[in-house]
Amino acid sequence: GAFFLIRSLRPINQLILDLTDQKLIRQWKTLSVLILSFLIGYLVLGYDLWVHKDNSSFISVMIALVLFLGGTFAFLVGQLALYTANDMKHLALLQQESITDGLTRLKNRRYFDQRLSEEVALSKRYKLPLSLILVDVDYFKKINDVYGHTVGDEVLKNLSNIIMETVRDSDVVARYGGEEIVIITPNTDKKEASLLAVRLREKAEKTVMATVETTQEVVQATISLGVCALSHVILDKEALLEETDQALYLAKKYGRNRVSISSW
Repeated sequence: GAFFLIRSLRPINQLILDLTDQKLIRQWKTLSVLILSFLIGYLVLGYDLWVHKDNSSFISVMIALVLFLGGTFAFLVGQLALYTANDMKHLALLQQESITDGLTRLKNRRYFDQRLSEEVALSKRYKLPLSLILVDVDYFKKINDVYGHTVGDEVLKNLSNIIMETVRDSDVVARYGGEEIVIITPNTDKKEASLLAVRLREKAEKTVMATVETTQEVVQATISLGVCALSHVILDKEALLEETDQALYLAKKYGRNRVSISSW
């Protein structure tokens, strides 16, 4: 019984180290204190039974048996809690990986499609503004052709970092495809989204996007951005995507390294 009680403290202590919720930590610490008290009582009783073994009564034996079962129970609870917590962490990790782009660590296209549908529905229901920004790396094919795909990947990763450092926590940033990154900006009108797009363009222009490992050559890259928002004309997800893509097309058509804002 004492063995099981001692063993039960190990998974509980591991849980306390892994948990972040202070309330849960306090509760598990309380349980560990109770188990320690239980252990002390068990040892005292065991010692008493050993010293007075010739006078041991049936009740004393039963108490010892109950304490043994209690120790086993505490051990099983601790093990089960630890296994369950590990399984939940594993499931959470798998879920996160299923919605994350492997290269940039941004959200992936599937997650973006789901969130955009949800945000459009919320915007229309509560009459809140909603804007979309589509970002494209200028001359990305040329970067890959001249410097190689490793440098191209570094450009995408650094651009992703710039965007994540600039947007709000409530914004959704996802890799839309290839060198395109899309940003959902909830509760944001077109003017506010345009200011964000301008900041992103300026930051990208001033940032070293990659370094060629063999020659230490610095690689600069600019971005073009299209901005659109829901309106009395742009009423649904499909129209918002199409018009934002059209705005991006105009930004590239008229010289790149610029922000184009939908007139709708």
